[in-house]
Amino acid sequence: MKVRLRGNSIRFRLDKIDMELLETVAKVESITHIGAGTLHFVIRGKDIPAPLAKLEHDGVHILIPIPQLQLWISSGETGFSLSIANEDGSNLQILVERDFKCLTDRDEDDSESFDNPMASKNC
Repeated sequence: MKVRLRGNSIRFRLDKIDMELLETVAKVESITHIGAGTLHFVIRGKDIPAPLAKLEHDGVHILIPIPQLQLWISSGETGFSLSIANEDGSNLQILVERDFKCLTDRDEDDSESFDNPMASKNC
């Protein structure tokens, strides 16, 4: 899982392994070790009526209703977005999407990424 933070938004990009985990165990996470601690980013399907974001002591947990998550996984859609209200009146914008292979060579392993739909197009 790739995670990008910017202001009040979090973008999650999931590869094939992440998608398989979401489909089979309804949970995918990324762990970053920082010094003696760790930082977790978790997306989990739960039996809840609406999406929820929680800041735990060690990371960010995005909880999504199981039917909503299953619908996205089976749809083949690139992704979905959420706007979750914060207690201070602001909103946290969440974008969850499939991770596509890069169109240009980069020093990054994207072997588990989805084929880029733009790969066959001439720019």
